[in-house]
Amino acid sequence: MLLRLALAAGSAATCHAAVDREGPTYHREVAPILADNCVECHKDGGIGPFPLTTYDEVAPRAASIAAVTGERSMPPFNLDNSGACNTYVDARWLAEDDIATLAAWAQSGAPAGESASAPPEPPEPWRLDRVDLTLAMPEPYTPDEALDDIYRCFILDPQLAEDAFAVAFEIRLGQPEMVHHLTLYALDYAEDEADAAALDEADPGPGYTCFGDPLVPSRWLVGAGPSDRGRELPAGTGLRMGAGRKTVLQMHYNRVHGTFPDQTAVDLRLAASVPHEAYIKRVEDVVLELPPGESAVVETGTRELHEDFTLWGVWPHMHGLGRQMRVTATGPSDEACLAQVDDYHFHWQQFAFYEQPRPVRAGTTLRIDCTYDTTSRDATTTWGYGTDDEMCIGFFYVTEGLVGAGK
Repeated sequence: MLLRLALAAGSAATCHAAVDREGPTYHREVAPILADNCVECHKDGGIGPFPLTTYDEVAPRAASIAAVTGERSMPPFNLDNSGACNTYVDARWLAEDDIATLAAWAQSGAPAGESASAPPEPPEPWRLDRVDLTLAMPEPYTPDEALDDIYRCFILDPQLAEDAFAVAFEIRLGQPEMVHHLTLYALDYAEDEADAAALDEADPGPGYTCFGDPLVPSRWLVGAGPSDRGRELPAGTGLRMGAGRKTVLQMHYNRVHGTFPDQTAVDLRLAASVPHEAYIKRVEDVVLELPPGESAVVETGTRELHEDFTLWGVWPHMHGLGRQMRVTATGPSDEACLAQVDDYHFHWQQFAFYEQPRPVRAGTTLRIDCTYDTTSRDATTTWGYGTDDEMCIGFFYVTEGLVGAGK
């Protein structure tokens, strides 16, 4: 009897060990990871170049999925979210365990496993819960086919009777494959509106050409890249829109994927007031001379702060040669990391907001270091607005004074 019990116990232990050794399968482990992190873009009609919604779609790409997630080029997020520098709200950032699971699944031959009764549902895409104002291009605009990069500005009238603050926004791109980025600017004075109107009147067709900026004094409201649907701005903050004042929507089109008529719109949720009015500030290096044929050219810029600020988020910005970026804040006794980009991707630009706001005191020096790979060039690359030019900018979403963690 004891022998039979021992044999039975040994058999059970063997079965348990077999279960423990079983590797990940598509239906049990992989599909939920992809649903939570990838399918929003990689589905029919999404901005991803192919769908990842079924085993037959995913299995042939198992090795590629393991590679791009292992190097963290996918899911796309420019900033390091590991905590070594900062962590960000709603960052597209896989847990190390998920990366290991995808690698193990690919190495084991991408087994399907037992099919689930229902495939995992991806999270619903973020949507603005309430639209108080829509600013839309008044008519479709088709870029000039003779140009590769087109900056076009459209004057839009919010028709606000009182000052209001943008506290959330959603972007509705007419042609996502053609839009490089967009920026909505506020015009704070009548003379700036008149100057913009004169530019519009002098330029045939909808809007006017505005290479780089709106060509009149203006103030950044919201910006987005082609992958950025929009977002909530940090609680308690907002961007002022003046009563009776107009705005300018600047569209940067790049025609690498074709030329189409575009009619983009920006939806906004507004508040009558906010505890902390926000602004967009920057640290940058605008004197770039990048020699050709080098794998790592580093350029540096600094900015000294003359008052206290709270930093709520950052948008790193370079062009196609950009590879890494680091922004630091150096005070009298310490240095803090504000942004770290280890693998920059030109098409995945957006503001990312800190999980904890960062205080910086008057007297602090911000420093930005941008690293470029110029091995693809045979001539010097300089600062400029074109896609083939370069930039080195850290845009920051800031409020005046020390707020929250900054007290």
